[in-house]
Amino acid sequence: MKTKVDKLSAATTVFVVAVILAMTILSCKQLFADPVQYLIMANADTQELYFSHQLEDDGVFSVSYIHSVNKTNVEEYYRLENGDLYLFKTRYRSFGAGVATEVAPGQTLRYEDGYMIIENIHYQLPKLVYKVGTISDPLIHIGSQSWHMKELAPSLTSVQFTIQSKPKPIISFST
Repeated sequence: MKTKVDKLSAATTVFVVAVILAMTILSCKQLFADPVQYLIMANADTQELYFSHQLEDDGVFSVSYIHSVNKTNVEEYYRLENGDLYLFKTRYRSFGAGVATEVAPGQTLRYEDGYMIIENIHYQLPKLVYKVGTISDPLIHIGSQSWHMKELAPSLTSVQFTIQSKPKPIISFST
């Protein structure tokens, strides 16, 4: 009789421990969630950090600027996928050198509010670099917030964008 009680007691203990462990794991699901991602903008040559901001859950940000040839607004949309940056959408007002004139298979072109929008682009970017202009003022957009690159980095600087899971302290530059 004592052996049955000991076996029942041991089985009950194992069951209770398993339930407690499962509840603990479920209640700590944040530990297993994807880490928060930050968009980092740094000097492409020296790696001096100019900008760091948390991305929204969708991992999307965009950069807009005035095109140097056709002098109209262009906005390029990027997304983090499995640790890599992809261009997934672009929008612009008119054709000119340096903007798409055709859509590739699988991509779509639509018109909205005077813009041509190409979607379903899936172009992996091994490196994303922009030049901070003296006349054109590229803007970084994350969600509803925007930042002027000219206010973040010196003019004529090539800046590289990367994604990191921890923000780094920003070292300001002197003008």
